Amino acid sequence: MTHAPATSRAARRQHDREIVALAVPAFGALVAEPLFVLADSAIVGHLGTAQLAGLGVASALLVTAVSVFVFLAYATTAAVARRVGAGDLQSAIRQGMDGIWLALLIGAAVVAVVLPTAPALVELFGASDTAAPYATTYLRISSLGIPAMLIVLAATGVLRGLQDTKTPLYVAIGGFVANAVLNVGLVY
Repeated sequence: MTHAPATSRAARRQHDREIVALAVPAFGALVAEPLFVLADSAIVGHLGTAQLAGLGVASALLVTAVSVFVFLAYATTAAVARRVGAGDLQSAIRQGMDGIWLALLIGAAVVAVVLPTAPALVELFGASDTAAPYATTYLRISSLGIPAMLIVLAATGVLRGLQDTKTPLYVAIGGFVANAVLNVGLVY
């Protein structure tokens, strides 16, 4: 029976550092995502109870719609990483672009469904008569961003597959700042 040679302590530490260098920015990007809804809530909360309730209902619908398609990030990561590991960067990029195009198509289909059915979806989620108009308006306007959200998921998968977890973190931070600034500018 043969055994693989023991890995040196220095090599293990280097390997651990590489994992942390990938994991920490990936975790930061994941933590940044819920901050978007938090910023929306903080701004809209100053408008009134019905508006905040409408935002809550619409946000739950939007988060659900986007979460259903989180596979775009994970499947794209795996597909791109496999090709990178095989030394085929061209194929990895092509695979990543396929994931991005798929995200765009799915996003467009979701928007096509949400726009006409927004009032029924809001009613299904139990919005009160005073909150429903706000929820419907917020849902319709925000749903136009679903294709971009899904493209970001797929692009994040591509970048992770290419072992770049910092760029998605920077994009998430930039998106959060832009969201907060636009919220203040458009709401008040």
